[in-house]
Amino acid sequence: MKLKFTAALLCAVFLFSGCIAAKQQPQKEEKKEEPKEVYSLPDGSVLNVKLADNDLRLVVVNSPKAKAEGLSNKDEIPEDGMIFFFYETDILSFWMKDMRFPIDIIWISGDTVVGIEKNVPIPEPGTKITDLPVYKSNEKADTVIELTAGAAEKLNIFPGSALEIQR
Repeated sequence: MKLKFTAALLCAVFLFSGCIAAKQQPQKEEKKEEPKEVYSLPDGSVLNVKLADNDLRLVVVNSPKAKAEGLSNKDEIPEDGMIFFFYETDILSFWMKDMRFPIDIIWISGDTVVGIEKNVPIPEPGTKITDLPVYKSNEKADTVIELTAGAAEKLNIFPGSALEIQR
């Protein structure tokens, strides 16, 4: 009986001291980001950006419908490329459904390139939708830029390159 009481007392002391220690730890403040003003830009509007010291004109893609369509069924990339904005920073996925030309996919988190998928090929004719390759960012991203295949290399864009949206 005395052993059970001592064990219960030790457990209570251990739990209580853990609660005290947890309260004394500085609490991480959740950083709430203000919504980016680019989220209100209409699909198809043109945005001037600087990416890795290159001035580019990119077509904005914001709505779910426009994101699903992307460059599907287009014969060429509009302006210098397309820029997709996402409300959440996450691992993002793209596919090449109904694409007619290869592209470079640039994954961006905040204002920094975190990955590049170069020379993404068009699907083989007759590829079932369920068999299309899915291209995912290796790191969490909130912005994606699609450029003509080879443009990332030509423009010297690499992970760590900066994105600056011109106002």
